Amino acid sequence: MIRLEDGTIIPSILYYHRVSPGISPHVGVSPETFSRQMEFLKKIGLRGITMEEGFVNRDAKNTCIITFDDGYLDNYEYAAPILERFGFQATIFCVSSRIGKVTDWSKDPLWGGIPLMDAGEIRELQTKGFEIGSHTRTHCDLGSLSIEDPLQARREIFDSRSELEDLLGKKVTSFCYPYGNCTNESVQWAREAGYHRARTVRHTRFGQSYDPFLLPCRPVSGKLPNIRFMGYALIFKAGGSLVTDLMGRRG
Repeated sequence: MIRLEDGTIIPSILYYHRVSPGISPHVGVSPETFSRQMEFLKKIGLRGITMEEGFVNRDAKNTCIITFDDGYLDNYEYAAPILERFGFQATIFCVSSRIGKVTDWSKDPLWGGIPLMDAGEIRELQTKGFEIGSHTRTHCDLGSLSIEDPLQARREIFDSRSELEDLLGKKVTSFCYPYGNCTNESVQWAREAGYHRARTVRHTRFGQSYDPFLLPCRPVSGKLPNIRFMGYALIFKAGGSLVTDLMGRRG
């Protein structure tokens, strides 16, 4: 679970990039691994949900927020069908000016030139209950851009939201900082742009409270041993139950 600064509790957040056969463990997990992970979440009584639902229902005892960065085509081809099979949904953060194209923000062959979802695929996932969030227009590093070119950094945050809303026909309320990098200014711009929440790549720390625009998570890649994933999931479940029980006693 994650405790916000106002004392309210939201579910823990898992953070993925890709789900694809034969993928490097540095960038994602295989469909088989992802399926086993989702099966385990369901087995222990955790339902995978979107960030938006996590803030509305705040059922930390029985849910876990699942997120994907960048909007890869394999999220549509492999991850989404697996999630649907278990009755789960997720938030996918898309780079608004790269929809239907390939990744061009990295020269690393593990990350560069990878197909991204197109507009039709993104709309289809939205109709199935998945949440589409913003990941800026070009996957820029807001940590440096907000210092070097504040106006452009601000546009990346504001324009991405408006472009995605034009595409989806609904409000986009969740944001994610590319590379997890941000400054005080970029966090403030995310608030001003009209988002309700934003995720980082920082790990959740027990006993700490968080600004809803600096949400922590648990990154998941193929390098994470299954036993550790299971341990994190059990902590998510136990933490949610403990908080719910304590809040009930105080009430």
